[in-house]
Amino acid sequence: MTGVQTCALPIFLISPKTVISLLIIILIACVAGSLIPQVTDKSPSYFEMWKEKNIYTYRLVNRLQLNRVYTSFWFLSAIFLVMVSLGYSIYLQVRKNLKQPAERRTQITEKTDLTNKDSARIKEVLKKRHYRERNTSNSGQQLIFTKNSIGRWGSVIFHAGLLLVIVSALISLAFQKRGFVQLIEGETFDGRDYDFLVKDMGIFAKDLSAGFKTQLSGFTHTYWNNNQVRFVESSLTIINDEKTSRHMLSVNNPLVVKGIKIYQSLDYGYALSFILKKTSGEDIITRFTLDRPADVKNPALGKSDFPTTGYLFEMKFYPDITKPSFYPAKPILYLTVYKNRSADPSQIIFNGLLLPGNAVKLNGDVLYFTDIRSWSGLIFAENPGMFITYAGFISGITGVVIIFLIPYKELHLSVDASGNIAIKGITKRYDALFKEEMEAIENELREGIKEASGHRQSFVRENG
Repeated sequence: MTGVQTCALPIFLISPKTVISLLIIILIACVAGSLIPQVTDKSPSYFEMWKEKNIYTYRLVNRLQLNRVYTSFWFLSAIFLVMVSLGYSIYLQVRKNLKQPAERRTQITEKTDLTNKDSARIKEVLKKRHYRERNTSNSGQQLIFTKNSIGRWGSVIFHAGLLLVIVSALISLAFQKRGFVQLIEGETFDGRDYDFLVKDMGIFAKDLSAGFKTQLSGFTHTYWNNNQVRFVESSLTIINDEKTSRHMLSVNNPLVVKGIKIYQSLDYGYALSFILKKTSGEDIITRFTLDRPADVKNPALGKSDFPTTGYLFEMKFYPDITKPSFYPAKPILYLTVYKNRSADPSQIIFNGLLLPGNAVKLNGDVLYFTDIRSWSGLIFAENPGMFITYAGFISGITGVVIIFLIPYKELHLSVDASGNIAIKGITKRYDALFKEEMEAIENELREGIKEASGHRQSFVRENG
């Protein structure tokens, strides 16, 4: 009973239903990861707004880890099962290929021995066609020749490449480190682990520290006529061991520094700066970051506490009051301020428009709207195991080349009970071409061997 259970598990792993089910799960995960915003691709304010609008959907997505698909436990488990299934399949292919052709393909019945003359002529003809003789225990009754022996291993090499890619993906997902930061023009990011706004770490990953400083020197965003994003670019200054270097970062042009890859996020927006002068004489300086609206006709929205005070700010920012635009040419802010951090309308102490440079009184305190800058979303990622991916791609491509360009061929030649030379051919690709080659070999043998006058040929294809 125990032996049956032991054998059942490998069979289950390589069954078509299991493999198809795992591939469907991975496909669904990839679609979900593309359609559902991931935590390291969006700003924290985006998820806060989502939580306010539909808290139940947000909770469901969060509990199922659909907002961090690629480091979720269930996705890693599916990848692991695919790896085990593919590994066992490769093992079976290797075990099959290591068997001798005569052991796994040929049964000799009612055959008579080939004469030395016949054998010599056959070997001479097939040697010219680059066939090699295989040693068999029945060499007197049957000759076996092979060509392109490496072709038997094409499928193994190809699947080994796939296995390496999957292993690399598993290592990368289990140990990957991704962090998102909102960097305002002119500010410097120290790159320490706790400075990231959001992190998405693999289940075995620990600290994410860049080891260098990053300053946003400038930010550019352009649009097509339909107001869809055309180009996003950040000008970065990297400070590494007191050495500085300038780099341009865009969506299709990531930057690699000390093994950390920096990506340009399509999440960006505006940073509004304020100074609150309190009656006690204390000045409180802060900035609020607002995401760029999806529609140019809508304002950028934000809602946040003012640090160290009891004020709650609700903001609607229009980059250009004269026309719909993403560029802050003539900006204006519609600001509502609540006291005691409550959005209760009875707690409103200011509700009105502000231009940059304007000031307004809040219960004796004075609030200054001082500055507007752009902020850029940057994604810092460290993915170990990428060299295994490259090795996997090389192996996979090599396997495909072998499968399609160097097909394995095998010929079995023997004399039947009637004295006719019988040829049996086996190949895995291009049956028609192989049949033509067998016919040419037959003609050469007929010319050279007198006994081949009554020759007959059989052609068999083995599915590999």
